[in-house]
Amino acid sequence: ALPAAAPGAPNILFLVLDTVRAASLSLYGHPRPTSPELERLGREGVVFDQALAPAPWTLPSHASMFTGRWPHELSTGWFRPLDARDSTLAEALAARGYRTGGFVANLIYTDYEKGLARGFQRYEDFPLGLATLLRSCTLTRRLSDTRAFRRWLGTDQVLGRKHAAVVNAEFLDWQATTGERPFFAFLNYFDAHDPYLPPDDWFRRIAGHDRPNHLSPFRRLGMAGRHAGMRPADVQLERDAYEASIAWLDDAIRQLLDSLEARGALANTIVVVTSDHGEEFGEHGVYLHGHTLFRDAVHVPLLLWAPGRVPAARRVARPVSLRDLPATLLQFTPAAGSAFPGRPLQRFFGDSVPAPEAPVLSEVQKAIRMPEWYPGAHGALRSLTDTAYQFIQHADGSHQLFAWPTDPEARENLYRSPPGRALAEGYLALLREVAEFPPDGPASELP
Repeated sequence: ALPAAAPGAPNILFLVLDTVRAASLSLYGHPRPTSPELERLGREGVVFDQALAPAPWTLPSHASMFTGRWPHELSTGWFRPLDARDSTLAEALAARGYRTGGFVANLIYTDYEKGLARGFQRYEDFPLGLATLLRSCTLTRRLSDTRAFRRWLGTDQVLGRKHAAVVNAEFLDWQATTGERPFFAFLNYFDAHDPYLPPDDWFRRIAGHDRPNHLSPFRRLGMAGRHAGMRPADVQLERDAYEASIAWLDDAIRQLLDSLEARGALANTIVVVTSDHGEEFGEHGVYLHGHTLFRDAVHVPLLLWAPGRVPAARRVARPVSLRDLPATLLQFTPAAGSAFPGRPLQRFFGDSVPAPEAPVLSEVQKAIRMPEWYPGAHGALRSLTDTAYQFIQHADGSHQLFAWPTDPEARENLYRSPPGRALAEGYLALLREVAEFPPDGPASELP
């Protein structure tokens, strides 16, 4: 039933490394060898050094990458899926004759019920098996998540977790059936999400020592315990495991691309590698992700690899938003025009320097069921980042302004000074034009 695809239309492989922050990648200067495959791709493609996620958690960030809309323009919320008001990248490419397939491992916020499957002719989320059955039952799920049971079991691994090898196999099985048509494939990898439990040999390779056990200090302590104070050794263990998970995932990407090359399917394929959001390890007193807009939560990798279609070894220093990806990818297809908001990233491919642009927006709505000391507990947060500053607007007026090029860890809040507050007025004026988030559903709607 698909229309004919344009001759020479490229395949598009869209890889999302769930929860991977730029700061932990050797692609971005991290001293540990966490991403040699991404470094190789970067030497042959375009790397965006300051790519920013639209939101610090999975669903709105993915929805923005699929529609080109800002999170506040979308229906996505803590308890609401993406609705059908806006067309998606998968729908647009299917209309151009593409076979479309989604293969996802985040079974919390990228499963088919969250609205991200629209436009995909094939969408693989929950694997069939006993683990999925047990995870679907309230009693066994609650039992399996208790700390005492986990300690007895000896691991905090998620029941039924879907690793990169499974995602790759699902995609490759499907890709073998696409025939002569171009394909658009979306792969979501969950291996770097907590609990960080890479294979022991990968942990040893990155950390330089054996892991003492397979329990997670983050999950042992919970939110209140983490806030009360974590032992530095426990934080380091989690960072070691997180970065080992990233290195393991990087190798899975290498294996995936090797398989496509062996099939002769890589030569006409555009590869996009990014992340939906980052992760925090207490740099500002908060851990994990979802409720702050500090750079570790929203600064993510972004690279485009397509020999002959993108420049080689190009690094883009200008801040960019992931919401530009739909317009960018559609521009690679032969049909003219774009059905998506945002500006194609091809504007950075030439030798001329683009004109100054508006600051990049990141945002998150009010936190639900979070303690008062959490940044998002008092209302929505919004951030604007340009070439000189990151400004974070708080609902309670405790705004923050950081000179990120010289203060990448955001240690000095310039908003506390009169010159900083004067600078912030310009950002506040821009943010007054941003519509408020719609109210989220009641807490009773939690699954």
